[in-house]
Amino acid sequence: MDAFGALRQLAQQGRGADIITLISTPVTHREVSGQMLVVSQYSGSVGQIVDEGLTAEVLQYLKLHRWSSPTIIEIEYNGSYKLFWDQLANASRVLVLGAGHISQPLVELLAMVDYQVTVVDDRPDFANAVRFPKASQIICQNFDRFMQEGCFADFSAIIIVTRGHRYDLDCLRVALQQRARYLGMIGSQRRVKSILAMLTEEGVAPEALNQLHAPIGVDIGAQSPAEIAISIVAEMIAVERGGSYLPLSHKRRSKNGD
Repeated sequence: MDAFGALRQLAQQGRGADIITLISTPVTHREVSGQMLVVSQYSGSVGQIVDEGLTAEVLQYLKLHRWSSPTIIEIEYNGSYKLFWDQLANASRVLVLGAGHISQPLVELLAMVDYQVTVVDDRPDFANAVRFPKASQIICQNFDRFMQEGCFADFSAIIIVTRGHRYDLDCLRVALQQRARYLGMIGSQRRVKSILAMLTEEGVAPEALNQLHAPIGVDIGAQSPAEIAISIVAEMIAVERGGSYLPLSHKRRSKNGD
């Protein structure tokens, strides 16, 4: 696969990459101008800049420097080379455990705000593309098996909305060990309190339990599945963006002393 092919595949998967394009060379090497190198933690490096030696120099430069915006870098390698360094941004990815009636509007809303969503459920009648046309990935698998074998590194958020308490608890035990920026679980106050007590007895640290948003969502008086989905997405965005959870009118009233 060439660099363009690798870049196209990464974009389709919502994964990030460094993109290096050769834009200026010594006179003797002008024929290689335009060469591209794509570097990703998922697929390694694809492509080459002039030869193995200069490519290694570029890779070393990437290791030592942090990208903040598109920039031009210069490297001396038997002459002066200029390279344009840009990045393909990672798409935020969300794992939704459970494919029930709340998950349908939830996945629709998450896709609408540009999240790539993976849905997991063990019921073929629920976990399918007809019910979730906007999902990036649908996995029809037993929850226990998925939580034991699945890779969670790509997910910035994990939402637990399975059909039963036992499944929720099994998923939560594993999810608490991940580094997702948002972890939420559906359930009543009473049910959540019971689960937290159970996990505390099992020795789960308070710091780990504090990262859990449960009952999930912000209080907007939600009743229908679509309304509950809105409350969940609102909370998730507020956590990721550092939102206050307060109505915007509250700021005006506080400022004016109303």
